[in-house]
Amino acid sequence: MGFKSGFVVLAGRPNAGKSTLLNALLKSKLSIVSSKPQTTRHKILGILNGPDFQICFLDTPGLLSEAKDGLRQALVKTARGAIRSDTDAVVLLVEPVLPDPRFTQEFDSLRGRGLPLVVAVNKVDVSPAGLDAVEAAWREALKPQAVVLISALRGAGVEKLLDTLKGLLPEGEPYYDREHLSDRYERFFVSEIIREKIFELYEEEVPHAAAVQIELFREAKGRPDEVMASVFVERDSQKGILIGKDGRMIRKLHERSTAAAEEFLGRPVRLDIRVKVRKDWRKDPRSLKEFGYL
Repeated sequence: MGFKSGFVVLAGRPNAGKSTLLNALLKSKLSIVSSKPQTTRHKILGILNGPDFQICFLDTPGLLSEAKDGLRQALVKTARGAIRSDTDAVVLLVEPVLPDPRFTQEFDSLRGRGLPLVVAVNKVDVSPAGLDAVEAAWREALKPQAVVLISALRGAGVEKLLDTLKGLLPEGEPYYDREHLSDRYERFFVSEIIREKIFELYEEEVPHAAAVQIELFREAKGRPDEVMASVFVERDSQKGILIGKDGRMIRKLHERSTAAAEEFLGRPVRLDIRVKVRKDWRKDPRSLKEFGYL
């Protein structure tokens, strides 16, 4: 058997565990993870290389039935566009519950005919009861090539999922250099790290109202990289929450973001974070385009 390569889309509802699964498959933290829904905003490519295969995984924003603002509409468009694009297989990540007929009907129409599908039932360690019935129900609802029970967080079943996907890929040359882990630049991942720390540190609306833009990313030999980041929010009150009393919260954000960025990059970083207000940016097409969501 020859070398196999192809693109696999990771799809599912918000908080299904797509980013956790991508990180588990790659054995590297590429996608940010949060318990809050709709954390992923971009289509992120993660490249897994093996001796006889290359799988290009696309982590997508969660599939929503309703999208209330311009940002959420853009995220849904990104997720649906990935499924409709020239991909070789789709992994639908679901929770260990019986399928919702409305969701399965919508997904089936989105998937189209002939595209190989694997349903990955996630979080089976949390809800181990009744898994046989859940597995059978998903087989009946979507007629996938396979249903695999996994725990993305603990790594259980991930190798079985990988073996299943390798069996579905066509033979072909690798699409990317086999040393590459992604097609994104380092500055993108630093912006995502800052956004992840915002999700960790803040509650309510603030994480969803925050956009991070890297204004400067300068590598320097013999001294720390210089990174200047702007965090945009929609209201002055959100800016105040981000900064916190006497600047306590922004210092925490700076400390955690710097530590995570240095761990990811493997070198020292001098990070400068500035908070700015751009009123209702999630409803503004120009801002959505500037921040890379359109």
